[in-house]
Amino acid sequence: MQNRADVYEFVSIGELAETTTQLLSLNLHYRTKVGAQPQSQPQSGIEQVEQFVLQRARDYLASVREGFVLSVRTSKLSDQRELRYLLDRVLTDWSLLSEELGLEQSSDAAAVEPEVEQVRSQLLAFGMAAVALGYLPKLPSKRVTFPHSYGNPPTYADISVPDTPGEMLWRIEELEEMIWQFMAEDLNALVQRRYGPLRRTYGFFEASAWLANEQAKRFGIQERKSSLTLL
Repeated sequence: MQNRADVYEFVSIGELAETTTQLLSLNLHYRTKVGAQPQSQPQSGIEQVEQFVLQRARDYLASVREGFVLSVRTSKLSDQRELRYLLDRVLTDWSLLSEELGLEQSSDAAAVEPEVEQVRSQLLAFGMAAVALGYLPKLPSKRVTFPHSYGNPPTYADISVPDTPGEMLWRIEELEEMIWQFMAEDLNALVQRRYGPLRRTYGFFEASAWLANEQAKRFGIQERKSSLTLL
């Protein structure tokens, strides 16, 4: 980490992951309906908090995707079909991302300089996500809290690690899709229809939270309670 701001940004991602995990766990355990309320029906305070948490998770995954787009290299690709897939998905994203960052608007270094901080944040988000996806199958059983685990002890060892840029992008898109569904559907219905993606998404946030908490201790930052535990 370059400075204290980087450390706290790192920790904030961990806190978001912890809060998201707790939100999913509460809804799966107690069969509440975080995303199933009609939009025309007024939301309670807790429902508003849930939607806020999921929106933050969406924003984080958007940064993860942008960090991936900025870091992917064609030299990592060996399969033409995967290259074609990435060109189709990533180049579309890049045209929008470059416009958003203002990379094509001016050659003035002073005008571009403020955007460097934004790019750093995106690469940090992607780096943390990549590490979490890589560590997910190794998460200790005592840390696995997914309510519908069938193993004894519970484990994520069967979840494969993305080996190629194409596989990484597929996993990122799956996470984004599932957050959308969490915001719009009953999570317990997703257990029946989308068990695999639901479990992988839950495990991703769980691994992200555990890794961030473990690494934060190295910087002398004590683990903080998620605000969701107070609800």
